Amino acid sequence: MTAHWHAYAYTGRAYTDTEIRRETAPANYPPIEVAHWLRRPRNHVADTFACSPDGLDHALAWLEGELTRNPPVDEEHYPVLERLEGSRSSLTATRSTPTAPATQRAGDAVYGYWSKAGQYVSRALIACPREAGDPCPYGMT
Repeated sequence: MTAHWHAYAYTGRAYTDTEIRRETAPANYPPIEVAHWLRRPRNHVADTFACSPDGLDHALAWLEGELTRNPPVDEEHYPVLERLEGSRSSLTATRSTPTAPATQRAGDAVYGYWSKAGQYVSRALIACPREAGDPCPYGMT
């Protein structure tokens, strides 16, 4: 499998950037930089999906299930289905990179929000591999 997305999930209390940098936040707490999700051990990966039309559908179904089980406090103003439409666009957008202008490269979908239950919820679909080189948690290339 070449390009793929790793799914990550965290639900709990929120931590400050200082607590994250000092590593007093739990090991599975969202990193400050999106690409740093890939530095997490493989047991932090909730699921992995191929960057293909079928894989995209499965990734979005996972995300929909997660957001539905942990509804955002502002869901009335920004419904889950609208969030998923934005995620689909973000995961499949054409991007320019220094080595290949205007190429199709998988993107990320990252959410961090307060749930109606009062917990901080983070859900992420992170494109792998990255051009900048953070290694795949599973060693896939």
